[in-house]
Amino acid sequence: DIDDVCKKIIQGRNRGKLHHIIALAEGTGNAYEVAEEIEKKTGNETRVTILGHIQRGGSPTSFDRIMASKMGHRAVELLIQGKSGKALGIKCNEIIDMDLDKALKIEKKLDMEMYEMAKILSI
Repeated sequence: DIDDVCKKIIQGRNRGKLHHIIALAEGTGNAYEVAEEIEKKTGNETRVTILGHIQRGGSPTSFDRIMASKMGHRAVELLIQGKSGKALGIKCNEIIDMDLDKALKIEKKLDMEMYEMAKILSI
């Protein structure tokens, strides 16, 4: 909701926050129109930057590359064993697999400490 975003920008400015970064997901609207609306409602100068794939996620680290290779290897092992319909994940730094149906039913709890930190650091 653009009004809610603008309200948070104004609240941040009132707390002394000088800059804000708003990430707009693809398909949610025209970035230039959103920027214009934010500028109109907040009085803040806005600039649009369209990020490419590298900027969105950055280059993978060596850990990322090794883990991806290990997961790919495990997936192939499972297929060779005739096992399909599996989801792979990482638990305690180990690759685990479980039935896809079971994986989709797992409810992930919100890390409230991370949530509170994000609220402080964000707009």
